[in-house]
Amino acid sequence: MQILSRAGGRALAVAGAAVLGALATQAPASAATAQPTRPAAAPEAKAQLQPLDTAQAAATLNSTVGHTLRPVTDLRLDPWANSAADPLTNGVSVQPKTPNGATKPVSTLPLTSPLSSGGGLKDVPVLGPIVGGLLPH
Repeated sequence: MQILSRAGGRALAVAGAAVLGALATQAPASAATAQPTRPAAAPEAKAQLQPLDTAQAAATLNSTVGHTLRPVTDLRLDPWANSAADPLTNGVSVQPKTPNGATKPVSTLPLTSPLSSGGGLKDVPVLGPIVGGLLPH
């Protein structure tokens, strides 16, 4: 890259202005030689509205709403996900007492772990598949 001196920069600016001035003076000359256009002919028949295709309109609306709302299911629901301050990382587990002792513990971690790892609405165990089925792909 070469840097121009002040004199060289002025000369370049004068040359550019001369070229632009020459182009500007040629534009009106070409516009004066143009032929005038004729007005468009009026339509013979009146325009009529076509009947609405409600099935197509409903399908388009369904597709548009689905594609618009699908990214909402990916939004992070837990703002403290993957941090030490996240209350959803703490789980509660209960071991029910039965006579034979064969029951498994019941815990809140299967419900809260998708959210505490930064998941969205689509990752919630019961609600995710329902919302995913309602919104088209």
